[in-house]
Amino acid sequence: MNPNYPSTGNPNYIPSQSTYPPYVDYTNYPVNQGVSSTPRVDPQYAESIFRKNQGRRVSVYFSYPDSVEWRDKVFTGTIIDDGRDYLLLRDDQQKTILLWLVYINYAIFDEPPNY
Repeated sequence: MNPNYPSTGNPNYIPSQSTYPPYVDYTNYPVNQGVSSTPRVDPQYAESIFRKNQGRRVSVYFSYPDSVEWRDKVFTGTIIDDGRDYLLLRDDQQKTILLWLVYINYAIFDEPPNY
């Protein structure tokens, strides 16, 4: 045991702190009557934006933090297909490129994209 560490004198001492969140009584809160004044905004995810822009040309910027050769990479091509975590591009040499969206930084469309 460290003699410089302050001790309570009781090795079985357990602090009297609770891990439960504080109790909140919601019975006196007003209930929302009718429609909210703030409009509901549905979140836009990368895959949904790519899906709405299939057939359009895009430059997609990726970073691969664990790679020495491919630290930052730009892929340019036409969107063929997309999924929850991937993007398929066809580049200028007619090669199909499968890209995992976990590494995406941003994308630049050649023309205004559909939202």
